[in-house]
Amino acid sequence: MSREIQWRRKWHPDLKACPWQALEAGGQNFLVKTKFSNDSCEIMITDLVSFWYEHLPETTLRKRIQELNPSVEAPLTKILDHIKLTVERPPRGTTHITEHTPGGDHREGEGPRFLLRIGSQLAGMPFTWNFVCRPVTDLVASDHLTKPLMTMVSELTRRQAELEKIILLKDTEIEDYISQGARPSRKHYKTVPYDEVAFFNSMLDSKDFEEQVKKMGEVAFNDANRELYRHIMTKHAWLNWSPTKGKAPQSLDDDESLNAGVNTGSSIPSWTNRIPPSVISSGESSPASSPTKSPSKSPVSAGSRTPDDSPVKNVELIRRQALERRLEQDAKKQEKPKKKKKMAF
Repeated sequence: MSREIQWRRKWHPDLKACPWQALEAGGQNFLVKTKFSNDSCEIMITDLVSFWYEHLPETTLRKRIQELNPSVEAPLTKILDHIKLTVERPPRGTTHITEHTPGGDHREGEGPRFLLRIGSQLAGMPFTWNFVCRPVTDLVASDHLTKPLMTMVSELTRRQAELEKIILLKDTEIEDYISQGARPSRKHYKTVPYDEVAFFNSMLDSKDFEEQVKKMGEVAFNDANRELYRHIMTKHAWLNWSPTKGKAPQSLDDDESLNAGVNTGSSIPSWTNRIPPSVISSGESSPASSPTKSPSKSPVSAGSRTPDDSPVKNVELIRRQALERRLEQDAKKQEKPKKKKKMAF
């Protein structure tokens, strides 16, 4: 398994990796992206001129729910699922209204705002929700839309070139079949050889090209391109990931031990470090202080030695095992009185 696959399984995508989608509100077209968790949500919205953003932690979410919908009682996760639905796949009857506010007297926290008001039905009851977004910097807008779009154009161009190579090879294959006497079973199956210039000119003259220009990218984020955007941003995150940033486990090679809850840096000493010095022979150093021995070896693994081991090491092993059994017996003796006292009570 590659390191990238291991990283993808542990990586939690942020808002940057969430694709854009079209949203019509107040008779105007917008692009919007969202990220929801069990107790928070983020939203970014743009009209391709300005960008606005809001992050709602749990406390702010609960406060706004109480202010806008005091009669609604539902788990927070249920309400978040509903808000997400009204933005990403609005049910019939959902309304979206936008409002710009200049920011008034410019006091602290009072800047220009963009309000997205959503009206819907939750379990048969009216449900209102407002996103109160603030403007974001040009750098954020570039990272979320401009650069990803440029990358998408480059990738789609590369894919088109690869498809043209395949088509040309197919034409060569068909010519070879025809030279051997093969014929298509239906007339409409017959195609003309691919010509790049003719194809380009036909696309420019087509009615669909005119429609795309009229829409000016309104449908750029269809299902296929949204998935492409997601893959591009995920790959970008992987290429810029560094173990020193603390956004992923320090060692992806130790996934199994991490998943199993093994803590190599635990402050709890292993059983070998609890052996009294009197039990350890004077001719040997403590396993805890010896750099050539592992302090975490269990008695089972320590017992599986080769016949070439020295008698001193075998005696030491027997002493350690006897000590472990004695410690277990003492622990059992201490537990028995407690049980009797419970029964008597």
